[in-house]
Amino acid sequence: MVIYITVYSYDALKAKLTQGQSKPNMASAFVPGHVTGFFSIHDDASDPLQCGSLGAGFSVESGILTTVSILESTDSRVCVKYNGKKISGIVSKEVVNSMLADEGGKYGVNVTHQSPLPVGAGFGASGAGALGTAIALQKILSGSEEPTWAARYAHIAEVRHHTGLGDVIAQTVGGFEIRTKPGAPGIGQTTSITYPEDIHVLLAGSPGLQTEKILTDSRHRKRINAIGQRLVEKLVSDPTVNTFVSCSQQFSDAIGLATPRVKAALSELKAEGFEWIGMVMLGDSVFCICKQDWKLARRILRRHWKDEKIIVTSIASQGGSLQ
Repeated sequence: MVIYITVYSYDALKAKLTQGQSKPNMASAFVPGHVTGFFSIHDDASDPLQCGSLGAGFSVESGILTTVSILESTDSRVCVKYNGKKISGIVSKEVVNSMLADEGGKYGVNVTHQSPLPVGAGFGASGAGALGTAIALQKILSGSEEPTWAARYAHIAEVRHHTGLGDVIAQTVGGFEIRTKPGAPGIGQTTSITYPEDIHVLLAGSPGLQTEKILTDSRHRKRINAIGQRLVEKLVSDPTVNTFVSCSQQFSDAIGLATPRVKAALSELKAEGFEWIGMVMLGDSVFCICKQDWKLARRILRRHWKDEKIIVTSIASQGGSLQ
């Protein structure tokens, strides 16, 4: 996904643009996509920085490139586009407004996202967009290249809008992660799972499950939390891809959110010998980590999703960063 953010400020940002050559008026950041296999919800704290999730997942090279540019403006506005089409972009808007709140003056923001990741399919598009926005804007405002502080703005925006609880911290570190303590980057904690380098990751999915509805529904929350935390403990004791997949499959079976298409696709993949497979949380989506013929896996997925809904990628070893 590519995010281009153009920010215009009349007073405070005008000064920043004219203070020497060390203050850029444009910056870019790349953030990987992310897939969660299982999780538990921890969002009761009054401080959103302390909210988050326990769980496990992996970051993928298919992600978002964010470009932020700042110019002067006489009015305040925020416009967000995704692959050329105007969208509400509430999470990106929240990040920009929060980061500029202390700057004063009027500003305008144009945000443009370009990406192969579908929104709402569980591939971390919202978190990647928010984190890329924060990292790039922080570079413009302060010159800082350290992502943790910027990532907190992205995490808060995700928590407030119920679009995610653990994607941002995972996308900050990259790789194959276990989230062992809930919270924003710098507060929450993760540990890593070792994975083979010579693997492909196939993702197939479409919007179908509403993250906000599930995260706020008491019935779903009860089922999720009844098993999610126990599975985290199991994976921490044996941090392998095999155990991650086993835990993910147990979680999916227990919460009962898999669509008929997801069930059919996973059944066919399993019949052909693919073992590292599972439902993506939360989406009408699946993942397949291939040690063998990824083209066969893609042919199977094509029976259930159109070509444009299937992504062939790999594990992203690094988290979000400036480009």
